[in-house]
Amino acid sequence: MKRKRAKAITILTLSLALLLTACSTGKEEKKADSGSSDSPKASSAASDKVFGAFESETLEGEAVSDEIFSKADLTMVNIWGTFCGPCIREMPDLGELSREYADKGVQIVGLVSDVGEAKDEKAEEIVSTTKADYTHMIASQDLMSGILGSVNVVPTTIFVDKEGNQVGEVYSGARDKAEWAGIIDKLLGEI
Repeated sequence: MKRKRAKAITILTLSLALLLTACSTGKEEKKADSGSSDSPKASSAASDKVFGAFESETLEGEAVSDEIFSKADLTMVNIWGTFCGPCIREMPDLGELSREYADKGVQIVGLVSDVGEAKDEKAEEIVSTTKADYTHMIASQDLMSGILGSVNVVPTTIFVDKEGNQVGEVYSGARDKAEWAGIIDKLLGEI
């Protein structure tokens, strides 16, 4: 009982923090791909494994871990919230991209930042309505104490290679299908 209560408090705290920072449309935070020294770059160093080792569940309740990244040459992890309009508005495009790039070694994985239990009705309804039919992970304790602890705005998107090493920048804010396709194509050329 204490563990469930602590988990609920942690999820509530995270949700409130995300609500306070509000959803970003990405317009004010877009960066040119200038290769500036402050943007994260891909390498094979263990420190670039931004998600680290984790265990979680999919929205459907299936066990998932950091091994999910080994299924594709490039994985786009889109961190979103059920309360976030820009997140939800870009999900139909992400669903299309997921289907179009599946044969090119690319997978899209959603990470629902404000859902800590599988089978969440609101999240499932959003995924169904937007046809974002790729894998969605819930915010497990591992992910909350790891990557989600450093995410200040949703949507936030991070690309990783087969080993879980970050590729390219961290993208804050939503993008349209053409913008994401351009970013994916560029990153595929770099790995």
